[in-house]
Amino acid sequence: MERSQDSPIIPPTPSVQESYIPPTPTVQQPYTPPFTGEASFSSVPPVITTELEKDTSMLRAGLEEKPRVILMTTIGSLWGFGIGAFLGGRQSGLQYLAENAHKLPTTVQGWYFYHKTKNYKMMLGGMKKGMRYAGKTGGLCLLYGSLEAALDGARQEPDVLNSVAAGVMTGTIFSTLTKLSRGSFKYSIMFGATFGLVAGGLSDLHRYASGHQTYLSSLITNEEWKK
Repeated sequence: MERSQDSPIIPPTPSVQESYIPPTPTVQQPYTPPFTGEASFSSVPPVITTELEKDTSMLRAGLEEKPRVILMTTIGSLWGFGIGAFLGGRQSGLQYLAENAHKLPTTVQGWYFYHKTKNYKMMLGGMKKGMRYAGKTGGLCLLYGSLEAALDGARQEPDVLNSVAAGVMTGTIFSTLTKLSRGSFKYSIMFGATFGLVAGGLSDLHRYASGHQTYLSSLITNEEWKK
């Protein structure tokens, strides 16, 4: 059967494929533990305690051994420099007056240079003696602080006994090195013991006020308990 030439050609209809629709994800609810009456809520963050916290029972005046010794040495050096500068300046001024008593100036310009030279001599003498005194007092404070810290570490108890022992040892070493007389030797040891007693007593009072048990307070507590 032949097709007529006048009839139109109808193209075949394409087949429409269905588009892929992904599945809808499901939302999972977070796990909520059952509420009990013992639970509590607070807006204050918790305090996390670690093992790296330092023990404050071995501190003196709130300072560790190294910062305490450095501070003690610095204060001793400044104190010695002040005393040495005062004594050295006064001594240099008196020495200048004695050396120039026979040749006093007679003019205004001469008096000006006279007093200017005197002030220069006093300042130079004060600086020299102040440096010497600063070295001595700073060295003594360094020796005392080192001995006290060593005794604290050996006994594991920073109390007044270590301070007195460190003062006596410092006085003994100083007297031996400077070759003092017998009377000065006794005075040096007594001064070291007194200084250690005062410094150690103040340190024990500070530690007792901070809530730490001291050697003297433990003795008093034991005596009261025995009674």
